[in-house]
Amino acid sequence: MVRQFTDPRELRGLAILSQPGTVIQTGKNVWDVRSQSKDAYYTVARFFPEDRKAKILSQATWTCTCPDFLTRHTTCKHQYAVMLSLKLAGDIEEHSTPAQVEESEPNILCPVCKSENVIKWGIRKTTFGENQRFRCHDCGHRFVIDRGFCRMKNSPKTITLTLDLYFKGVSQRKIADLLKQFEDVSVSQPTILEWIKKYLKLLAKYSEKYKADVGNIWHCDETTVFIKKEGEKKYYQWIWNLMDAKTRYLLACQVSETRYVKDARKPLQKAKEVALNVPDAIVTDGLPAYPEAIKAEYYGLGRIQNPHIRLKDFETKPNNNILGRLNGTFRERTKVVRSFDSGIGAEEFATGMQTYYNYIRPHQGIGGLVPAQLANIPINLTGNRWETMIGLAVK
Repeated sequence: MVRQFTDPRELRGLAILSQPGTVIQTGKNVWDVRSQSKDAYYTVARFFPEDRKAKILSQATWTCTCPDFLTRHTTCKHQYAVMLSLKLAGDIEEHSTPAQVEESEPNILCPVCKSENVIKWGIRKTTFGENQRFRCHDCGHRFVIDRGFCRMKNSPKTITLTLDLYFKGVSQRKIADLLKQFEDVSVSQPTILEWIKKYLKLLAKYSEKYKADVGNIWHCDETTVFIKKEGEKKYYQWIWNLMDAKTRYLLACQVSETRYVKDARKPLQKAKEVALNVPDAIVTDGLPAYPEAIKAEYYGLGRIQNPHIRLKDFETKPNNNILGRLNGTFRERTKVVRSFDSGIGAEEFATGMQTYYNYIRPHQGIGGLVPAQLANIPINLTGNRWETMIGLAVK
């Protein structure tokens, strides 16, 4: 059972930390913490035993210049504010070891009668290689396994290369030219668009199959995307991104026309469906919609009753720099598209980017792995990750 913070000093320490400019580090182990009752700061200091090289938080001695600590000699709210600040920064920095992926080949079923009584029945040779054929003992039907590319005139390599280049920011015209030069494959721009729409729709459903084992510090931010709208030159919508700091897993990617409280609650609701646990803290910027939205969705669910932390600036931790990098990845694609229309809408784009970011794109901040690997998603994401994902989605 999740333990609630019941000590009033802990809760007051979180309340201090949630306000900007209240915890300022002035030395290696010295902080100034703003008073809640008057316009003043108290000095919090941390000391370690001289005979120990390892500086462990639980073995440190804390002092504070506030009257509460000087009178009672117990941990005060100002010390709790500093401890929580250090914990948030530490949770953002640390990385978990990815769980061992257990691969299991699913039972092959006859597509007609759904029987498992099937045997191998020769090889089918195609332009793109050889496919194993099967025969059902019960109904006699012969078939090959659909791995997502049946009745496609182009090879899986060509199609998945197209998808990867698209999300790396290459325009459809340049993709067609690249395929012609290096693969000797002639593909039109409408064909590329059809491939993108088809497989984005397929992967969007499959990516919601597993829940992510994420950390306890989440970050939320929003960015703009331009939409073609008749009569308006610059019409844009908002994309809300909610990411786990430890695994870099993108928990939610929602689109809205406004930035009110009802809009801010949508990614928070989605994240609750995707994650296995609730956060201790959700770090946001100063958008007025966040405090009420986070309180409505997460108040009292975790160890900290109100997990909202408003960032102080872009340098002090916790900050939203990791979401700034995510927004840069989004802009790699949107600066080429410039605006979305009926071809690929903003919703489809956001869903596709979420799948690409979680399952396809390796992240330097987590050792070159993809976020799904650290989030213990049981998928073997090696080799051609696009082809792996499409094959699993079809099954």
